[in-house]
Amino acid sequence: MEEKLAIIDLGSNSVRMIIMKIYENGSYKMIDQAKEMVRLSEGTSQDGLLHPAAIDRTIEALKLFRRFTENYSVGRTIAVATAGVRNATNGGEFINRVKEETGIEFDVIPGEMEAYYDYLGVVNTIDVENCIILDIGGGSTEIVRVEKRRIRNSVSIPLGAVNMTEKFLGKGETEKEKLEKLEKHFREKLKDLGWLDDVSDLPVVGLGGSVRTVAKVNKRAKGYFLEGLHNYMMDSCEVQEVYRKVADSKLSERKEIPGLQKDRADIIAGGLVPLKVLMDYIGSKTLVVSGNGLREGVFFKQYLQKLGFKEELVTNVLQHSIFNTLKKYDAGIQHSYHIRKLCLEMFDQLQDLHCLGTNHRKLLEVGALLHDIGLYLDYYNHHSHGFYLALNSGINGISNKELVNCAFIIGMHRSETLKKEWGEYKLYMTKSDYEAVKKLSLFVRIAEELDRNEYGSVAGISCRLDNRGVGIKLIPGNEKEPGNAFSLKCEKDFRKAFGKNLEVFY
Repeated sequence: MEEKLAIIDLGSNSVRMIIMKIYENGSYKMIDQAKEMVRLSEGTSQDGLLHPAAIDRTIEALKLFRRFTENYSVGRTIAVATAGVRNATNGGEFINRVKEETGIEFDVIPGEMEAYYDYLGVVNTIDVENCIILDIGGGSTEIVRVEKRRIRNSVSIPLGAVNMTEKFLGKGETEKEKLEKLEKHFREKLKDLGWLDDVSDLPVVGLGGSVRTVAKVNKRAKGYFLEGLHNYMMDSCEVQEVYRKVADSKLSERKEIPGLQKDRADIIAGGLVPLKVLMDYIGSKTLVVSGNGLREGVFFKQYLQKLGFKEELVTNVLQHSIFNTLKKYDAGIQHSYHIRKLCLEMFDQLQDLHCLGTNHRKLLEVGALLHDIGLYLDYYNHHSHGFYLALNSGINGISNKELVNCAFIIGMHRSETLKKEWGEYKLYMTKSDYEAVKKLSLFVRIAEELDRNEYGSVAGISCRLDNRGVGIKLIPGNEKEPGNAFSLKCEKDFRKAFGKNLEVFY
């Protein structure tokens, strides 16, 4: 049974909502999202109270969210409030007023639960075994140590972008001495934990508006144009560069930094301190930006329980995401997995021909599985439609570079129609990447021709490579009588790509 689920996350700085749709076949997708900067905790650090102006702003935003859920006919709304409400002395009164005026009932969750939802949102959508998760909110910072995809330690520190700015930096210009004092204070907080002291060189998976700002500034500087920030990677030098640019700028100058939202300029310096200090403290060389966190963690908890999963973790992030994408676009599941089988058999048996590595095998597997998703839009030019859908469907478990390469495999699996377009993606793929992708797309084209008429008519293949060229012996399936020969339309393109003749036979 289809279900629409709204998840609202009320933080110290912003209130956010996602609306997810779960289809009858078990697939899901986000159908809308909303965000309002309400600064709920503005001034709270002074007296511990949520102030009337901030309360009014927040309630107006929640009324708007309620209208969204009504327009979408959302069946269930899960609303959670974090540090902003949790730490306020009048938080309970505020929650009661919200329920009276908007009908939305919030659950004020403890910091440990916030960290757990962050963990679920990350580990179910990023292929990472060991890492440190860092969520910098407006009123708190959550840190989670992950080993073999399991939580080993977690903590919620009551320091976030808003209250750190108010307590340590004040409004207006950020002075260097104040920022250094804040860095020292946060470093002491990390030292007090103890369990970070034996961590060395683990990647930091960062969440929250401050971390996303780092990525946006870096992307604009590099000229990267893909919209998604999820699984975007930066090295420690790039993080330090953005931090110094922000810290050394006056408030008016920060508002003009490309990629930095003006309404975050006053709190961004303080908001980046936990990231800078943590990466220094553990010697991390890599930041992985997660676009998914608490809201997505809440969703996965509900979704996986609904589908009867024993755990709240998917077994394999990439394979789960691919399977969800296939179902979402109503692709032929059996055909897609059979094409993968035939492609990988060719790849493995013809290693001496293509000389490509294990990462290319991974790209081929993804491209083969998703090769027909463009049929969701139309048969004609479905390979081109598939190229676009692959780039814009939120495939989890692969990097941006890998995603672009997979999209090209999909887009060229019927012809070399994207020959001119690859130059537009030079930031994500090199000339050698493109040449490899051309070869991989040919394997998909061959496999699709072999399985063109009926699933299973070719059960498998046996390949040979010798002076005569490449021979592919077809293993018949479905108890059909094999023919004497099999002619492929792509033999000319194969000879051009590999310098070998291609013979296909039973």
